[in-house]
Amino acid sequence: MSDRKLKVGVVGLTVGASHVKDYAKSDTVKEIVLCDVNESKLQEIGDKYNISKKYTDFDQMLREENLDAISLAVPNFLHMKLAIQAMEAGVHVLCEKPMARNAAEGRKMLEAAQKHNKKLMINFNQRFQHECQKLKSVIDEGKLGDIYYVRTLWQRRRGVPWWYPLSSGKELCGGGAIIDLGVHVLDRAMWFCGYPDPEWVLANTFSKVSKEEAARRGFQNFELEDMGVAMFRMTNGAMLELEASWAGNRENEVITTRIYGSKGGAILHKVVGDDNAASNKVFLEIDGDVHDIPFDEINISRMPNIRQAFLDAIVNDEEVSCTPQQGLKITQMLDKVYLSAENGAPVRFED
Repeated sequence: MSDRKLKVGVVGLTVGASHVKDYAKSDTVKEIVLCDVNESKLQEIGDKYNISKKYTDFDQMLREENLDAISLAVPNFLHMKLAIQAMEAGVHVLCEKPMARNAAEGRKMLEAAQKHNKKLMINFNQRFQHECQKLKSVIDEGKLGDIYYVRTLWQRRRGVPWWYPLSSGKELCGGGAIIDLGVHVLDRAMWFCGYPDPEWVLANTFSKVSKEEAARRGFQNFELEDMGVAMFRMTNGAMLELEASWAGNRENEVITTRIYGSKGGAILHKVVGDDNAASNKVFLEIDGDVHDIPFDEINISRMPNIRQAFLDAIVNDEEVSCTPQQGLKITQMLDKVYLSAENGAPVRFED
């Protein structure tokens, strides 16, 4: 392990506040620099963590501060521009999900990382939840056998992010619930399965629940999906079902991934709110009988949080755990989801 200390910038302090919190606790960080166009937010976060260096201008920060690394927690339309600019300046980048609005932008980010030999990590933070780490350890030990079907979802009762720039949502965000919430549960499902290659997808998107509220809030041309569904077939024959909604007429908000394998299965299920009540189990066939194994009986050491993992990759010169190649594959999958929904037909990935 290296004892190198890093100077880290955080850009975008609404979502980025959690990044600042983690960096402030890290022994790997020697100094934090803040950047946001909102001066009151800069003052608030700066005061909370006793950070004196604050900028409203990203270009000025890059010029004046000799940063080692940066967290980008800005709207999606800025991901490619700011990430490439930072890497050209010699700065490693942790980019919030999704990697970009579309695969064309994601590919340019990957190419810039390779050209400038910089770490580019995507903030797929659900992988670092302890329950996800436990399930991944079971899968990597081969206890579930061949995974052949996965259903992964994040469904909200009501939870449109009205604070986000939704008035020009497709242009600024790239999409709605699928690219915002679906990206998280799609990544963790793909990660559990070893990131197989998709063959085709059939998908649809809906905006059935939120349009009236959008009009009341002044979003007269609300165009983003408040729900999307997709079914992927992988080249290995496995099927993966994805659901995501900002708003739906249902009982509660849930985040769930269910896995079916030839030797066993598993479920990660959390009800958001209600103290985040969870029901996580592994189902293993032993001597002809299926046994329920609670997660409490699965013991693994805790991993560092995702921000510390990013820092560790830099100081130890290791590959980042959430790679830009994986981020690009997810973005390609989301592109095809939207294309299938638009066409009303399945879309193959070589098309």
